[in-house]
Amino acid sequence: MSVSCIDPTTDPRWLTLLTARGGCVFHSPPWLNSLVDTYGFRLYAHLVVDDAGHPVAGAPFCRVSDFVGERIASLPFSDYCNPLVRSAAEWEALLREFEASGLPVSFRCLDDRTVSADARLAVVKRARWHGLDVRPDLEILWAGVAASTRRAIRKAEREGVIVRAIDDETLIAEFMRLHVALRKRKYRLLAQPGAFFEALRRRFAAVDGWFPLAACHRDRVVAVTIYLRWKDTLYYKFNASLPEALALRPNDALLWEGIRLARRLGCCRLDLGASDDDQPGLIRFKRHYGAAEREIRFLRYTPPEHAVERERHAGALLARLSQLFTESEVADDVTGCAGAALYRFFA
Repeated sequence: MSVSCIDPTTDPRWLTLLTARGGCVFHSPPWLNSLVDTYGFRLYAHLVVDDAGHPVAGAPFCRVSDFVGERIASLPFSDYCNPLVRSAAEWEALLREFEASGLPVSFRCLDDRTVSADARLAVVKRARWHGLDVRPDLEILWAGVAASTRRAIRKAEREGVIVRAIDDETLIAEFMRLHVALRKRKYRLLAQPGAFFEALRRRFAAVDGWFPLAACHRDRVVAVTIYLRWKDTLYYKFNASLPEALALRPNDALLWEGIRLARRLGCCRLDLGASDDDQPGLIRFKRHYGAAEREIRFLRYTPPEHAVERERHAGALLARLSQLFTESEVADDVTGCAGAALYRFFA
């Protein structure tokens, strides 16, 4: 085996590897290109090829250099992005390349035994993942939904909540208005820049993978969910809603319509994404749809004698700035601008 460093957004061998080894939306060229378009990251992939020159394993990564320090992330702002390996030998070949950089490296792995079991990697965080097999008949899927959630979906219908596919020039602005406010008030976090969602729309629409849905009540958008499709999976990727409209249960209506959409598209799975362990309401919301639950591990390789003081100081500064810009008296427009300026440093 040998290892090459390639550009996975342009090298056809990356798609060959994805075809052979699976991968997910976060390995896909549309997602990788969206990260580059928005944040200007230097994006690469280590590709393992066999003696015949066929790609057999690989891992995409960004090499980041900013005031936080130099580091490698595989892959920033992605729910998970497992190194695509099937053997310890393939993983060793990849890790040797990462070690040679002399930089700290972070990985996000969903239920990966080979990588997660490596004692050289420290587990720095854990999160929940939920996914739903949407191949059964709709009646079977409905029966698998919790009774309280079925009542919520029916309530949304009675209240006149209508779910529509909306993708005009106002969609991103409507979504960002809801998204910035939700992250600010509920989580005290900054939001991704609007340019990121514009990039996602451009890149995924080009491969028929962009499916935004809006929940409307009396001609007012009260919630939006952005679904992305890659291969046989539909991804419930971003959701935001008006707090004062939650009693109408628009998010339940949006997720049930997402299940119906996945079936119309011929998908096998609906990926409900990551939830932090400190988001019990979100975890419960996903469980109520009968979704399977697995673990995402955030792993880090730290080179010997690597100084972490700079990273700690930078992390504390970013956390403090996030707190300041998400104070209730700060205008949402200002909070949104702060996210656009600072979000890339969270990589």
